[in-house]
Amino acid sequence: MAEQRPEATGTAPRADHPEEHRTEVVERGSFTFAQCSCGWFAPGRRSRDKARRDAAEHLADPG
Repeated sequence: MAEQRPEATGTAPRADHPEEHRTEVVERGSFTFAQCSCGWFAPGRRSRDKARRDAAEHLADPG
């Protein structure tokens, strides 16, 4: 079975340290999840909106 690369549907740099965090919302099959260049990732969601909120919450987290 061929590996499919996920498609990024949006990216946003972190406001306080844009070089450290870059999030994207990725789709795999019927699931969407947020991931960040720092290694963080959210659980798979069926809702694109919820995945986008996960990414926004990660960027807003000062820690």
